[in-house]
Amino acid sequence: MLNLAVLVHGFWTEFLLFNRAKFAALVVNGIRMPFFNNLIADLKQ
Repeated sequence: MLNLAVLVHGFWTEFLLFNRAKFAALVVNGIRMPFFNNLIADLKQ
């Protein structure tokens, strides 16, 4: 039973880290989009 709990915990940890990395990559790609660049340029003025 303990081995199953460790396995499930490891799976969830991997899953959450993977999703966090995927979300971070989307955010980085989103910042490069022209819409966001224009928005940032407008805010700086």
